[in-house]
Amino acid sequence: MNLFKTSFLLLTAFFFIACGDNTETPITADVSSISIDQTNPTIRSTDAFINLTASAQYTDGTSADATTKVNWTNSNYNVVSMLGGAVEAVANGGESNVSISYADFQDTQALTVHKLTSFFISSADINTTGVFPLEAKGNFDNNETNITLVKNIVWTANNGATISIADNIASITIYVGDTNITATVFKETNTSSPIAPITKTYTVN
Repeated sequence: MNLFKTSFLLLTAFFFIACGDNTETPITADVSSISIDQTNPTIRSTDAFINLTASAQYTDGTSADATTKVNWTNSNYNVVSMLGGAVEAVANGGESNVSISYADFQDTQALTVHKLTSFFISSADINTTGVFPLEAKGNFDNNETNITLVKNIVWTANNGATISIADNIASITIYVGDTNITATVFKETNTSSPIAPITKTYTVN
């Protein structure tokens, strides 16, 4: 009998100790609204990409990051492409409405792609064989000037020179002789006002 009573008391104590260690997970507050954090975001047409973020507001007055929880869309995929909140320009200028949705909630912001108006090859003159960086800078319709062009630029070269691109940085390998290097930004099909390609000739000794 004493053994039974002792066993019962031990089991009872263990039960209460175990229950005392278990804290109940608080109930998640209800969502009251969602919003895109950036107001009327902008991107230059030759930027790599921008990351938009989203927040959820709850009925208890708190908020939390909801960037990966909401569904991202945009109204003009001829102007920008999207992967989640990452936005990249595919045309030289334009606008698109970027939207998020979650359950019955949604938010929309107008996004502007700033147009490249002119550009020039800005890398130093090449006058010997070897590997050299390639760079072009441009001016935009929002009065920004001398901005390094990262995307939507195509480099070509003749006379056996080769061009490589890694992490959006272009470089050229010159082997021998004079080399014509051409930078082309946007194809005619991507914009109603195409920018003429620029060719620069480098004399190699």
